[in-house]
Amino acid sequence: MTWWLDEFCAGDQVDHYVELFPELDSRLAKFAVGIFIWNMKGLIGINNPDDVRKVRSILKILDQTPGYEFFDNVFNEADPDTVCGIIGMYHVRSVEECEIKFDYLVTEARSFEDAHSYFEAASWCIVISEESCKEYTATGNRFFFCSNGDWWGVPCIPGNGFPRDRFGYSLIAVEVSPENKIVSITSRWNTFAGDNSYFITEDELKTILGKANYDKMISESTEIH
Repeated sequence: MTWWLDEFCAGDQVDHYVELFPELDSRLAKFAVGIFIWNMKGLIGINNPDDVRKVRSILKILDQTPGYEFFDNVFNEADPDTVCGIIGMYHVRSVEECEIKFDYLVTEARSFEDAHSYFEAASWCIVISEESCKEYTATGNRFFFCSNGDWWGVPCIPGNGFPRDRFGYSLIAVEVSPENKIVSITSRWNTFAGDNSYFITEDELKTILGKANYDKMISESTEIH
């Protein structure tokens, strides 16, 4: 991101931008200069909490959709509202959501091909890169994908409880060690809750999956290959 902002002699603002937009501390860093230009032109105000929430929502959606590849580092010179229209984000604030119902199907990814079949649904590195998948599973760890009801059609829009919203719960990746211990729980947003590797706690996971699904994951299973 420093490289992008250095083009505008703003490399010293990197820490401030990451503080405002934590999403930029990832591959989304390419959009830092676009956000900088929006602010410079008065299209947003980085001191305006509503504008910050709006931009953060845009970044979250771009990370989960083909919009990441569609837009260049200056959002194709489009303004924020135009970007919202293109990606279908008409609710620039977090949407109100009704109670989430849980009806999970748990599937083990026994090969990279299994994991890769989800690459249009989530931005997890294990579904995108075979190298990353092999790296994560080299020690015998395995992955389960937990899909909730009609998960595919859940709109990619942050809810009030982000990342614990309908989209976040719609598809969950669970990493399990060879000793049948849960290593990580990741939301569809590819985000954790807090500063650990858990989107939700193990107890919460067991509650929403049900005992049979939970036991299925922590029992002996075929290693990924």
